[in-house]
Amino acid sequence: MSAEKSPGDEPVAAVPNQHAKSGARATLKSVASALGVSTTTVSNAFSRPDQLSSALREKILRESRVLGYYGPDPIGRALRSRELREVGVVFHHDLSYALSDQQSVEFLRGVASELDKHQLMLQVIPKLGRRMSLQAAFRTTADMMIVHTDISPEFVPELQSANKPFVLVDVSLPGLPCVGIRDRDGALLAMAHALSKKPQKVILLGFQMDPAEREFLSRNPNPPFRHSVVADRAAGYLAAARAAGFSPHDLIWVEIDDRFPESTASHLARIRQFDLRRGERVAIVGMSDRIVLDAMHSVRNWSDIEIASMVGFDDIPAAAEAGLTTIRQDVYAKGRLAARVLLDGEPAVRLPVELVVRDT
Repeated sequence: MSAEKSPGDEPVAAVPNQHAKSGARATLKSVASALGVSTTTVSNAFSRPDQLSSALREKILRESRVLGYYGPDPIGRALRSRELREVGVVFHHDLSYALSDQQSVEFLRGVASELDKHQLMLQVIPKLGRRMSLQAAFRTTADMMIVHTDISPEFVPELQSANKPFVLVDVSLPGLPCVGIRDRDGALLAMAHALSKKPQKVILLGFQMDPAEREFLSRNPNPPFRHSVVADRAAGYLAAARAAGFSPHDLIWVEIDDRFPESTASHLARIRQFDLRRGERVAIVGMSDRIVLDAMHSVRNWSDIEIASMVGFDDIPAAAEAGLTTIRQDVYAKGRLAARVLLDGEPAVRLPVELVVRDT
């Protein structure tokens, strides 16, 4: 069949994304009108590329993205044709982590509970590290995606160009569906509790963070909402310290790779040697229970340092067994909600958190 090359269907240069400015969603008809071509030509560019010349198709795809249009609604098309079979979860770590970490397993259980209702299959897609490229993950054969990993704004066009329905988890980017928890609120509660015990120093065990982001947070007392879990929790810890009049010089920041919580011990050994004085009263606050639980084992024999408080985040079963004060989040509910937002169109919201006070 010959390629379509009608003179009247030569697309014009796209105008700036008026849909994005007005909040309206770009449609096949509105994009065809803006580009000066037929709706059939735009549709063929996405669904029947053999009907167009390569140059014409590439130009339509390029200009459509400028207008904020990424093709026909894939979920509607899949449901109409009964082709929807599989949902992929793009995970922030490798498969071993996803299937052994208690919070990760609970999240996947929540997702699976909703997929079972729709008789859909689950595909777990490892990202193999928080800072690695997402390009391979976005090539999944799944029909829809739950993106449970840190994703920066520059990846959004690539994610949208995959032309699959998706929902983000624990990331917040303007105009995109996101399910998460109130991370900053949780960090505020955790740090406020630790400081209520009157420590002289606070050891903050955080996840790895971009240095520029950390510098920004240290210079801005009330930063706007951050798009990542790590940055928003850091902002909450700093805000609570400022509110309590606690000197930032007495906050000892330690970055831990959360895949390897057992590495916490070596960090604390160096801190004890170089940053603490005999008899000092110290609090330990961490971005996950796993990290703080490892710290509990490390400081157990610190006879010359007084541990005023220890506060984790997540409330995994092991935290309750150890008597760890922590921030509770319901990751099972988060997994269910992510699937419902994707499959049923429920509103994307941020779930509440709760301070659970125990022995520490």
